[in-house]
Amino acid sequence: MSLALFAELKRRRVFRALVGYGIAAFAVLQIVEPVMHGLRWPDTVLSYVVVALAVGFPIVVTLAWIFDVNQGRVERTGGGPGGARLVLILAGIGALAAAPGLLWYFVWRTDRGAAARAREPSIAVLPFVNLSSDRENEYFSDGVTEEIINALANVDGVRVVARTSAFSFKGKNVNVRQVGEELNVATVLEGSVRREGNQLRIAAQLIGAADGYHIWSKTFDRELKNVFSLEDELARAIVQSLKPKLVPERALVQQAAVSTEAHDLYLKGRYFWNQRSRESLTKAKASFEQAVALDPKYAVAHSGLADCYTLLIDYGRASSAKTLPKAEAHAREALELDDSLAEGHASLGAVAQHEYDWDTSERELKRAIELRPGYATAHQWYAEILWMKGRLPEALAQAEQARQLDPTSPIVNLIVAVTYLYGRDYDRAIEQATKTLELDPAFPSTRAYLAMAYLQTGKLAEAMATLDAEPGKLQGMRAQVLAARGELAAAKRLLSETEARLGPDPGPRLGLAAAHLAVGDKEGAFTWLERGVEEQDPLLPAGVKWGPNWDPVRSERRFQKLLRRMNLE
Repeated sequence: MSLALFAELKRRRVFRALVGYGIAAFAVLQIVEPVMHGLRWPDTVLSYVVVALAVGFPIVVTLAWIFDVNQGRVERTGGGPGGARLVLILAGIGALAAAPGLLWYFVWRTDRGAAARAREPSIAVLPFVNLSSDRENEYFSDGVTEEIINALANVDGVRVVARTSAFSFKGKNVNVRQVGEELNVATVLEGSVRREGNQLRIAAQLIGAADGYHIWSKTFDRELKNVFSLEDELARAIVQSLKPKLVPERALVQQAAVSTEAHDLYLKGRYFWNQRSRESLTKAKASFEQAVALDPKYAVAHSGLADCYTLLIDYGRASSAKTLPKAEAHAREALELDDSLAEGHASLGAVAQHEYDWDTSERELKRAIELRPGYATAHQWYAEILWMKGRLPEALAQAEQARQLDPTSPIVNLIVAVTYLYGRDYDRAIEQATKTLELDPAFPSTRAYLAMAYLQTGKLAEAMATLDAEPGKLQGMRAQVLAARGELAAAKRLLSETEARLGPDPGPRLGLAAAHLAVGDKEGAFTWLERGVEEQDPLLPAGVKWGPNWDPVRSERRFQKLLRRMNLE
């Protein structure tokens, strides 16, 4: 039977069809992969293509068995065995033909890629421990750590874990091997900072993540005024230990001509800025303002002050009309002082984003990434701009790049989740939003987006349970879920009570507008949308452009007019 089947397969030219399809599939992969990377599509696109091509093998076997090409015409092949057993045999032949390619792509190729990444110079700089007698010097030890991270990120050929991910291990008693596994790095830098008056001692040790052995260690004693040269010396020593040929001639830490006190205030400002709350941003702004007052030519302090103003709109509900001019003035001042400052270009890009000027924002953020490819925040902000420009595959690629640079950052992980939500890949949005909550259970807006994803998949119980975790908050989203459950009266009552309690600043207008639409009050929805556009609500453009809950009114003229006012045509 087996010999007869083999002869029949040969007669029907099944093997020739398999070989031809295999060559064609290989050619398709050679074309798709460079195109995918050129367009900055995520790697999952290539995986889908590989799976689709693999599924094609059993189909080709079946078609080759049934049909033949004779003198340019497709004809049905007669004779031969048939039945369910034959179908299984043909499917098995196709699966066997596809198996080598699948094993190569998903097993051998992946393992080889992971091994290659493990061999490349890579480092996580853990937060330096503050050993000063004054515990308030915590900001200084954190600032030194961040500047060393930034210095190493400027070296081509060294992969450096971003600040947020490295600082997620602060205060935790974890061993170096665990850090290396979680952050996928080959080496870990630990250290301590002791500051007494103007005297500074920094101890650092570079450790191999795989075996826990010390590669290099050194203690530096300097005066505080020489902190820049100390950081540069430390960064160079680390690169020398990782890969000597990578040590550049230029300085890794810019020797800024600023006073020690101004630099100290800048570090304090960034320490508070990274906490991203209204209170911490207010403290950060005060520190940056003092730094700029002491040294008006301190470019990076101007950039920090600009970032404070823009984030106070997002996290502190500051007025866009009053705040954005101040943010723009400091961003432009930073670039006037140093046009090669990546932070300055990113700051100006963030200002333009809040002004609904997507083209300017894209130009500035691309320039920031060009100047400093390892700047995760610039990649994250650029992903948000690409939402507005309708380029979701590119947005996902930028968001994933930001996550690769800063894998434990809650805001970066949330941006990945929101990108999936806007692409209507709700299962992935749910998965990613859940991961964000694992990183920070209280991170702002995460539960709103998670509830929206559950709502769109019809999982109303899960949506309400998500909102119940933050009682008294996200009432606009809660009203939408109640309306979806058919509890229209309860939804209207909740919305009415929520609006009655609003102060002069209602918070995100988008949620209130969507709630009005959900209860059938289209006029109320457009009233809130109009107000949001007038007041330049930063959450409004992306939510209106991509939110599935706006599909019922998307074709209406006044909705299209709102999009044009936000430059979202």
